[in-house]
Amino acid sequence: MKLFNFFTLICIFLILVNCKEKRFLNDHEVILVTNFINGDEKLREEAKIFESKTRIKFNESNKIYLRFISKYEKTDTAQSRYFYPSLIIDGYYLYSFKNIKTEKVAAFGTGVNANTGQIRQFKEVIWLNEKSLNQISKRS
Repeated sequence: MKLFNFFTLICIFLILVNCKEKRFLNDHEVILVTNFINGDEKLREEAKIFESKTRIKFNESNKIYLRFISKYEKTDTAQSRYFYPSLIIDGYYLYSFKNIKTEKVAAFGTGVNANTGQIRQFKEVIWLNEKSLNQISKRS
């Protein structure tokens, strides 16, 4: 009986986590910026299209992000020049984390507005499956 209750609780937890991700994806425009292919980071076509339509490009966004985080932590800007944000959420380049093993991307962290350069903190802790983001881009 205890084993049954344990599995029931696990199932409920997994359903709630999946619902939270779906709700987030329905409420926000989310673009995965890169994929790892054979160990290399490749810029996705959707991200290229988004960047081409905005005033602030990836390189400028990186500079804004590095200036912002340098206030709080020591960074080596010489080594940190060439990188991409993890996601684009509602017009913000989001600098967060990727877990390559689980293929999940954090939808929280520091965002830079792609048109104004304004900084915004995304604080809701949610991890998105890369497969879910790939399916969204195929439907568009």
